[in-house]
Amino acid sequence: MMRAPRWVAVWVIPVVLAGFASGARGQVIERELRERVVPRITIAIAGFAPFAMNGADLGKLGESVLAADLRFTTIFDVMDPATLPFDPRTVQLDQERPLFPGLNSLKVQHLVVGQVGSRGHEAVVEGRLFDVTTGNMVFGKRYVGDPKFYRLIIHRFADDILFNLTGEKGVAQTRIAFVSAVTRTAKEIFVMDYDGASPVAITGNQSINLSPRWSPDGRLIAYTSYRNGNPDLFVLNFDSGRRDVLSAQRGLNVTPGWSPDGQWLAFAMSASGGTNLFLIPKSGGTPKPLTTGPAISVSPSFSPNGRQIVFNSDRGGSPQIYVVDVEGTNLRRLTFQGNYNASPRWSPRGEKILFMCRLAGNQICLMNPDGTGLQQLTTAGSNEDPSWSPDGRHIVFASTRTGHRDLFVMHADGTEQTRLTNNGRDNYLPDWSP
Repeated sequence: MMRAPRWVAVWVIPVVLAGFASGARGQVIERELRERVVPRITIAIAGFAPFAMNGADLGKLGESVLAADLRFTTIFDVMDPATLPFDPRTVQLDQERPLFPGLNSLKVQHLVVGQVGSRGHEAVVEGRLFDVTTGNMVFGKRYVGDPKFYRLIIHRFADDILFNLTGEKGVAQTRIAFVSAVTRTAKEIFVMDYDGASPVAITGNQSINLSPRWSPDGRLIAYTSYRNGNPDLFVLNFDSGRRDVLSAQRGLNVTPGWSPDGQWLAFAMSASGGTNLFLIPKSGGTPKPLTTGPAISVSPSFSPNGRQIVFNSDRGGSPQIYVVDVEGTNLRRLTFQGNYNASPRWSPRGEKILFMCRLAGNQICLMNPDGTGLQQLTTAGSNEDPSWSPDGRHIVFASTRTGHRDLFVMHADGTEQTRLTNNGRDNYLPDWSP
């Protein structure tokens, strides 16, 4: 039985808790981002003294992963340890308060203290967060788990810090599914941490597997596989390890997209002539047509309210982005600039549509749901297959800028484009988990 990697955590320390507006044509994303910006929080990390377990220094690793997680949020300014008025590695639990005056002088708002230990064969992280100004502990938890899932324990700590200070759900515990060309003929689906660590294959049939899509609850992945000789639509259940065939009509059964409630999948099927979009219950059944005609329509993505589906189609002569109501009515074209626009993805909050645009090569673009406000986010290499993080602050995509197709991540405004994969293979078609 195949299961997704999981961490185990318990806590024993008491917790102490201290409009979108659409714009005119040409409006860019900066306004929307400003409306959502949380003022940056200055934070210092201490504790995490060296602690060896299974040949690794869990103290050093914990501090490194936690700092990277907090920086990635775009909400925290993490202090350089060298600038602190004390050696952060020597800080002990229950000895934090004498540090506050020095941190206040540096205008540090919060202090994170982590202590790493073990309990039998398990790794233990004691994590605390303090408000430097008031001297109060914001929260404390004890995390316990298998050392091989230690990074996930730290990711949980990072997400807890973010939630307790902002009320926002973090992405440090999320994962990215993607396709990797393991041989010239085999394309397998992998799952990795959001930062590119710990990739694990979830298919191994030595066939072609494509277009993984997470269900809204993160327990299922829909994908297309040629394992039986035809591009059939499968659903993998991580809890049971079952792989069910959802659609095996002769011809294409490709590019699935989940409804927000997780009860339906939209996908492209060619059995009826042309390649059109259909809806099918997650438990299977007779597909319901959304589009008709001889054109090729693929890559459906539901709006967050579940009322509309954005997709790309060549019904106008070249691949362009269209939107249709879930009843199959009110179909309309959104893109008119460029001769090739594809792979649209609705943002988690519904305010933007992400897609691949052919503007001086294949690039990643954003637009408003009505087709206005086009913004190009990438310029280097050939870029495709964009997918949103669940908080809408980040984008993962495939790019050829390294010579292979590798996965990159960037902030939603196009800044901080960072490479995630470096395995010497082509990696593409990423999908970010909820």
